[in-house]
Amino acid sequence: MRIRKRFLLLATLLLTLAQAGSAMACPGCKEALASQTGEASKLKDGYYHSILIMMAMPFALLGTGTFFVVRAVRRGSLPEM
Repeated sequence: MRIRKRFLLLATLLLTLAQAGSAMACPGCKEALASQTGEASKLKDGYYHSILIMMAMPFALLGTGTFFVVRAVRRGSLPEM
């Protein structure tokens, strides 16, 4: 059983390291597009806005959930525990 766990850990580590090379190239796309003009500049703006939306989404979901729980508590519509 220990050998199987070690093999699984080693395989996971190797797969993770193998994928690291392709993941490091992603931020370069935005920088390469920033120096271009025309249609490519619109694509750069799209990257920027998508990053902002992805960063804001967890806070928006947490805030919405909190709002509905607080509203239910104030109305007294939550069941007794």
